[in-house]
Amino acid sequence: MDTSMTENPYRLAANTATAAPDTANESSEDFFVTRDVSNDGLHFEPHRHDTDELMWAREGRLDVRFGGRNLSLHHGHMAWIPAQVTHEATLLGDGELMCLFADTRLRPTGDRWDQPHVVAASPLMGTLVHHLRDLDRPRAERRKTRELLTEIIATSDVREDTLALPRDRRAATVADALLADPADQRTLVELAEFVQISPRTLARIFINETGASLGKWRNRARLNHSLTLLKQGHTVEDVAAGVGYRTTSSFIETFRNNFGLTPAAYRRRFLV
Repeated sequence: MDTSMTENPYRLAANTATAAPDTANESSEDFFVTRDVSNDGLHFEPHRHDTDELMWAREGRLDVRFGGRNLSLHHGHMAWIPAQVTHEATLLGDGELMCLFADTRLRPTGDRWDQPHVVAASPLMGTLVHHLRDLDRPRAERRKTRELLTEIIATSDVREDTLALPRDRRAATVADALLADPADQRTLVELAEFVQISPRTLARIFINETGASLGKWRNRARLNHSLTLLKQGHTVEDVAAGVGYRTTSSFIETFRNNFGLTPAAYRRRFLV
């Protein structure tokens, strides 16, 4: 077996100069959690582990690449990466990344866990991951916490609302611009001019490589960013304007149709 890309499951080709790592990450157990905080982005080159990995951006946006897929994730997503699956990850800008590494014997049962995919990150799952970072807690307590997390993960929904990122360089430039400024109101024609291709070509690339039209892709990008802003405590009105909706009412309706609750109800989940 080629082991040239198999590394110790912590800090693989990271931008250590701009990240604040969790130094107390090793333990004698068959699982552990790492935490990285960055204010200038954090990148992990393509690599693989001997362990399974659960990646969660507690804060910020996480771009993950595996199996020919490029995905943009937010705090409502956790990426399941089985052992020996080559992947690449980037935490963009200000953010906090938490990763659970575990022996393959501890993974949930079923063929589903042989393949990388994205699961729904419930508040309880996030709390348990954070709890497992504390190595001062009794070993038996940590084991029970890990077992509970495994049970919850096993029944978690596969998230299909992830934002696929185009591989084409020109379309990727457009995607990056819209993710950096979700309120960007440029039309398809204007965005095509920005990367010097025809509107028809840009539209075709987005459909072929992301499975969505540019309009639908942009709407999902806006909704995903709105989750982060609401979690940070911004008002519904400010969030609506900040992600590019012309009226608050249209934002509320779109948000409810996609997530099954109002922006205000979602925001209340994170208010102390």
